[in-house]
Amino acid sequence: MFDLDVALLSPDQQVISLRDIAGTAGLVIAGLGRGAERGFQMAHRFHDAGDQLATAGVNLAFVYPHDSRRHVLDPISVACARLRRHPYLLLDPEGRFFRRTVPPRSLSALSVSSRMERLNCLSADLNDAAWERTFRAFLVARIPGGLHELR
Repeated sequence: MFDLDVALLSPDQQVISLRDIAGTAGLVIAGLGRGAERGFQMAHRFHDAGDQLATAGVNLAFVYPHDSRRHVLDPISVACARLRRHPYLLLDPEGRFFRRTVPPRSLSALSVSSRMERLNCLSADLNDAAWERTFRAFLVARIPGGLHELR
């Protein structure tokens, strides 16, 4: 699904590894296919979930393929990433993060522990009206200590 050791690029052009941004209880990585929502849209839509996960020690990162550079490096997404700490917006600058291409208008998510051990995964079609609810349920399941409802 993903190569977890590949260096990624933040909207402010900083090189970041997933290990560097994993929380004390792990990380949820959401890889987005071509034609997915722009970085600032995903950051806005899932800001509440990112904050709640971070409070529980799990960080959330949205990773875009190298050919979707404009979705992460556009001025609005850059400003949004600076203003909000969670979720992270990242770019695969060299096209090596995605082992398999994520289909257009879709999301593939992977939950990992703080030691980067794979825990659970999810694929969602962004054309499906229930994709956000499905992804939020995936995020809720990742909160340590039981079930919670993400606002």
